[in-house]
Amino acid sequence: MTDLLEEFESKRESLRAEVEEHIKRRDAANEEAQKFAKKRDELNARTHELREEAKKKIAEKNDLIEKIKKLREEKEAHYRELSRLREEYKKLKASAVQKINTKDIKSKERELQYLEKKQQTTELSKEDENKIITEIRRLTNEIKRMKAERDDELLKNTDIKEITQKINEERKAGEDYKKQIEEISNRISELSEQITSELQVLDNVRKEADENHEQFVKYNQEAEKEHQAFIKAKNDLRDLEKAISALRNKNRSTRKKEKENELQQKASELFERFKNGEQLTTEDLLILQKAGFL
Repeated sequence: MTDLLEEFESKRESLRAEVEEHIKRRDAANEEAQKFAKKRDELNARTHELREEAKKKIAEKNDLIEKIKKLREEKEAHYRELSRLREEYKKLKASAVQKINTKDIKSKERELQYLEKKQQTTELSKEDENKIITEIRRLTNEIKRMKAERDDELLKNTDIKEITQKINEERKAGEDYKKQIEEISNRISELSEQITSELQVLDNVRKEADENHEQFVKYNQEAEKEHQAFIKAKNDLRDLEKAISALRNKNRSTRKKEKENELQQKASELFERFKNGEQLTTEDLLILQKAGFL
């Protein structure tokens, strides 16, 4: 019985150590799980921020694409009007030119063409070639001057002056639209690059968040496993404590009974001696009294 009690007590110490070890491992795993959960939550919050930033830029890009479509339509409308005005200008100019004496200009242009051809196709002396070059230069300048005077004369025409103003206005409007479209196109390209970059960062952050979540799950499961092992070891320890307590009580009861049997046996011997007339000591009498013989 004593050997069994010693064995139980030895096992109890092992279980106590096991309980402490499971608590230590569970708490360590919980600490790791919380560390990864905190990092995961931070990364998830960053993911949300990046997603919102990307959504805003995507929305801005889409709005600009719609805006640029409208601007292009308006630009094309101005250029169509510009083309129409130029055709009208040509007709008005042709009509106005007919009313202006341009015979001299045409005559000088024919003369210039003749001299240019002669210079290119005829073998000339140095002196004659220099004379032709001088004459070509003079005619060229003269034609320019005459055309400028003709254009000035044309600009005095109210219809031509008015349509020229409209042409300039339409051209400027078209160029303004072109400039706006170019600026918006540059912004769209800039946004596209930013969105691509931010979506890549978003994917990386989300991937890191997922990795931290996997680690959280791993350590959380490990903590739960150690907690269950702790509960089992704790229950085993409690059951063993009960067994030890019962065994000790049983040992005490056995020892008491053995002691009582020993007392009865000794008292019987003393009582026989007493009946035989032997003189007993005070201690012997007390034993007889305790055993119930007196």
